Amino acid sequence: MKTINAWLEGINQIITLVGGAAVVLMMVHVSLDILFRFTMNMPLPGTISIVAHYYMIIAIFLPLAYVEQSKASISIELISGYFPPVMNRVLRSFTQLFISATSFLIAYAAWEVAMRNYASKAAVMQGDYTIPTWPSYFMLFFGVALLGTYSIVNFLRSLSRDSTHQGAQS
Repeated sequence: MKTINAWLEGINQIITLVGGAAVVLMMVHVSLDILFRFTMNMPLPGTISIVAHYYMIIAIFLPLAYVEQSKASISIELISGYFPPVMNRVLRSFTQLFISATSFLIAYAAWEVAMRNYASKAAVMQGDYTIPTWPSYFMLFFGVALLGTYSIVNFLRSLSRDSTHQGAQS
């Protein structure tokens, strides 16, 4: 289980770097578009579509598993501070299972939409240019599937830790 977790954490770090690179590329692309638009009256073709269908999807959905890995997601501990440690462990395990199930449901729906868009070669027209948008749907699928995989591994690890911990007490 440790090997799988280490492998997933390595993938998460690489994917997060890709997400960060998308943010940097988006900033450069939009800045160049503005610069060319106002200095030479020649905006870069397809900027809006590329930003909306590629950079933003990559920056938002690919790093989801890393956010979970680094425990950087928003959490509200309104009443859990009053629970005993065992109850908090159970809640964390249930949360990992819930995140995994939800992620896999979203991944399933995203896969269906991605395959439909791939089959129809979905694209948008911006000016005289056709920009294919179907690849971005696969990025959505990959990001949430990775989150689901990471969360189910965490759930299984929590079960093995709990059983080991309980076995030591008996």
